[in-house]
Parts: sequence; structure tokens; C-alpha cells
Amino acid sequence: MRRPLATLICLLGLLIPSSAYADASLSALPAIPEYQFPALVDQPVSDLLAVSLPSISTDMPKPYKDRCHVQQNLTSTTASCLYGNLGSKTTIVLFGDSHALSWFPAIEKLAIAKKWRLLSLTMSSCWPATMPAWNPATNVLMNNCAIWRKSALNQIAQVKPYLTFITGTRGFATVDNAGNVLAGDARSAAWQAGIATTINAIKHVSKNTVMISDTPVSLYNVADCLSYSLDSISYCATASSTAISTEWLTLERDTAASLGILWINPTEWICITDPCSPISGDNAIYRDGGHLTASFAVHLEAPLWAELSSELTH
Repeated sequence: MRRPLATLICLLGLLIPSSAYADASLSALPAIPEYQFPALVDQPVSDLLAVSLPSISTDMPKPYKDRCHVQQNLTSTTASCLYGNLGSKTTIVLFGDSHALSWFPAIEKLAIAKKWRLLSLTMSSCWPATMPAWNPATNVLMNNCAIWRKSALNQIAQVKPYLTFITGTRGFATVDNAGNVLAGDARSAAWQAGIATTINAIKHVSKNTVMISDTPVSLYNVADCLSYSLDSISYCATASSTAISTEWLTLERDTAASLGILWINPTEWICITDPCSPISGDNAIYRDGGHLTASFAVHLEAPLWAELSSELTH
């Protein structure tokens, strides 16, 4: 199996403190190569998972249920959106869109373990990069995204976090100043400029800032697919070359390096075979094509902390 990226960087002599990254060149590291995984071993869906398939679509993090996750068509909650140890003097923040919210179960578990207070700030289809949010389904700008993002950044500035996690989907849509929908390199450049604006604002107020790369995706609604294929999980598996965008991972990694923040790549915590399995033990990995189930995501706390702990500035 391919070495983890952090190991590769270390072997290259490039694992340096994040504070030294400020002037790093985006070309300092090689492009992330395509992943080479062992073949998926087919198996039937376990009886325990089969019973839970009808409820997978609702296997969501808490902020959906208490409305701390802002939906496009709903007003923001008046709740504090604080979790973990509410009396703690140490606050950590989760900030981004619904793909960021997929990390809530793991980060809440971390906050509870460390006796930290967690502020969750997420909005559907509102990526953390400071740029226009275009809704391709309605062909209109989501003006409430910019309003929400500004408010969220103000909240982060007020709490002065010990640690801020930033993440979002790679499947965003945006436009230029003339209203043209961007694609290809122009789209990537808009994201780079926008995420730099956001991260530079957060870095001034957060002791540690971490970018988590977007997760692999699934071609299938896993619950529906597995319901029709109880004898074979392979039928619902997604080729790793489709599930994972190494081009986007490279862009995220290099951008994080240039901004002097820690970058975490969770790809190999979620996909370890080719094709990528739709299940992990008795848990479905996805509740739809791009969002992790809460039951699976909570288990990502251990690798997240293992990756994070040695890099934090205390």
C-alpha cells in the first residue's frame, strides 16, 4: 500500500513546522499520485447493517436535528451551537459546509475527551472560501451564504479558538464578477483566492488552524443500493479513481502549505480498497453520495487526533 503522505513528506525532508510554510512555493511538493489499493474482497451485507439500512438517510450529526446546521431554506437557529464541555475555557471550532458537518461526530468526541468546548458553524452548500456561492439547481447566487459566512467569521473572532477546523466540498460552483459560471483552472483559482481570504482572517484569531481535505465520494445512494444487493457489497462500491480526486487533494495540500496551516488528508481512513467499500464493519460509510454517516464518522476521531496531536501549538 502507498505510504501515507505525511510519511512521504518526512522522507523527503519536507515536514517542517507550519510557521515555516508562509513563504512555501506551491511547487515544493510533487503532485499526489493516484492511489494504489488492494482489491476489495466482496462480501454480503451483515444482518446488523441490513436491519439499519432504512434509517441510514437519517444517520446525521446533531446539528441537523437542533438546527445549528443552517439549511438553505431555513432561518438560522437562535441556539448557541456549543457542544462538548460548555464550561471549558478552551474553545475549538468546526467551520464549513455540510461536508464539514460530516466531521462533527469525530470532533465532538474529541472535544468531550479533551474537555474542550466545541462551536459548530456550518451551512448547506456554503463553502468556507470567500467567494460567490452559485446554486446550479436554481441558477442563482445564494446571497445568504455570504451573509452567514461573515457572521460565522465574526463569531470565530469573538471566541478566539484554540483550534479551528476548516473543510468543504470540492463540488462547489461559483461565478466571476460578470456572473459567468467558472470551470477548470479558473474555478480552482477562485477557490484558492477565496480560501486564502478566509484562512488569513481565521489565522489572526485562532491559535491553530487546520484544513481537512474533502472526503472520497460514492457514486451510489448506499442505503438504496445495498438494499437491492444484500449479497454483494461490490455492486455498490465506487472505483477509487472516481471517489478520490488527487488533483484536488494536491491543490488543497499546496494551498494549506502556502498559507502556513496544517493540512490533514483523511482519504485512507475512508477508502482502503479499490473499489472503495461502501461499508466499514457494520456501518455504512455514506448516507448519500457525499456525506458520511454519523455512525461511521465518529470512528474517525482516533486517526484525526493521531494526525493532529503532535502538530498543535500549545
